[in-house]
Amino acid sequence: MTISATQLADDSFKTIISASGVGNETKGVLLDASELLDATASPNLSIANIHYEILGSGNLTFYFDAETDEEAKIISGRGNYGLKPDEGKIKQGDTGDTLINPTGDVLVSTASTITKYKLVVELHKEKGFSTEQWI
Repeated sequence: MTISATQLADDSFKTIISASGVGNETKGVLLDASELLDATASPNLSIANIHYEILGSGNLTFYFDAETDEEAKIISGRGNYGLKPDEGKIKQGDTGDTLINPTGDVLVSTASTITKYKLVVELHKEKGFSTEQWI
């Protein structure tokens, strides 16, 4: 089964995605950044907030897509990440690696031991949009 994603909001500042899936997914596309409102060349997003419920054992991993994908965040169980003083936005390049040909897309991989998961992810538009925000 592939990731089932629904766009809940897309404005000049953010996009919110609801998604569900199962285990054993390998870098499935959660969000194609080029399809977002006002996207131009090389859109760049940050992960601001994640609400998640992951059933079974194992991890779900977010990646920023590039020639060599950048691991963004690993989560498991149930919970929330982000929008708190000690949980900042996860931005492309946070690992210190220089990304080659980043697409702006957000990918997800899941362990084979996950039976199913549900996510609501808020992403902020950082660069590469015709209505860039000054954050």
